[in-house]
Formats: sequence, structure tokens, C-alpha cells
Amino acid sequence: MRPRDLFLNAALAAIAWTPSLAQSNRQSTPRFGIIGGANLATLTGSYLENASSRAGFAAGLMAVLPVSPRFAVQPELMFTMKGAYSSSGGISAVARIDYIELPVLARFEIPASGSVKPFVYGGPAFAYQTSCALQGQGTISIDCEKIAAQARLAVPGAKFNSTDFDGIIGGGIGFDVGGRKMTVGVRYDVGFVKLITYSDSKNRVLSFVGSLEWPFHK
Repeated sequence: MRPRDLFLNAALAAIAWTPSLAQSNRQSTPRFGIIGGANLATLTGSYLENASSRAGFAAGLMAVLPVSPRFAVQPELMFTMKGAYSSSGGISAVARIDYIELPVLARFEIPASGSVKPFVYGGPAFAYQTSCALQGQGTISIDCEKIAAQARLAVPGAKFNSTDFDGIIGGGIGFDVGGRKMTVGVRYDVGFVKLITYSDSKNRVLSFVGSLEWPFHK
């Protein structure tokens, strides 16, 4: 092959490769954003009889740190409302338990044609309890520490755990909006730590979330 032909072929290959390179660079750019949504939280176990969902919200900050074009690490810092609603014998009560949560998720982009990009994610989360109370009918509210103090009269060492360790799985779809990425999705949060030492109750949360992510450029 003559040098002129070799140069021409190389130039044509570079032109064809440029859009793929630009797309790869966009996918590999770190993004920072806000995330929030609605929670349907409940408690498993026997601490609350006939427990059903407590509606709440979650909101916070997030980052998407690409490792490859299809895989990224997604750390978050969230305020999230958990707990449960219970009704028994004509008496209703709500366990209001709120946390600051730090998930660290592995996010996988699913190959798809078009502008809508599906993804799945999963990983652990550490949660620190910021408030805990049991609210009965009307405005009556009892702090969890007072409940634990009464419980210790019968069960020495009884206490509410102030931390939780969770597992999160979820997924959604993302699409570009004026150079930013918007996502909507759903996730399920499973707590592994007992809410109170003398009970088997643990947190469970179904969340409907959305995010708005901005690319970070140096």
C-alpha cells in the first residue's frame, strides 16, 4: 500500500472513531447531583403488631464515579424516613424513625439503543439514627429512649440500636436533559440490624427515587 493511501485510510478511521471516543468520554465523566423521592417503610418481626407502611421521603446528595463506560461507583449521603404504622385493638401508632444514611452502590449501565439508558445498582449502606419516637393517637409521642428505659425494668440491657447496616438493590432509567442526566427508578432497602435488642424487628423500605446529575469538569 502506498504511503498516501495508508495516510488516507488512517484519517478515515480516525474520523469514524471520533464519535465513539466522544461518547465514551461523556460516559466516563464523573457526575455529581441531588437525589430524592418517596419512601414506603415498614418493620418486620413482632415489635409492632399488624405493621403496615409509613409514608415518608428521602433526599440527599450523590456522585457517579465511572470505573468503565458501563460500570460506576455511586456514593450517596441521604436523609431518609423509616419506621412503620400499626393498628391493633382499635389503637393505632406510628413508629417514626429517621436516619442519615451513607450508601455505596455499584451501578451498571445496561446497553440499549436510543436516548433512554436503563441501569441497575446494588450495595451496602450504613445508617445513623437521628430521631426515634412512637406516636399514638392525637399528639401523644414517646421517645424511643424512654420506651427502652421502661423495657429495661423487665429486660436488662434493652436498648434501641442507633445504627443500622443495610443492603440496597434497585434500578431505573436515565436520559439526557440539556447536558445533565436525569434518572427515575425504584429501590429496596433491607436492614440487617435489630431495631431494639429484645425484638426481631428490622427496617424495610421501598423507595421511588429520582436524581439530577451534573457532569464534573476540571
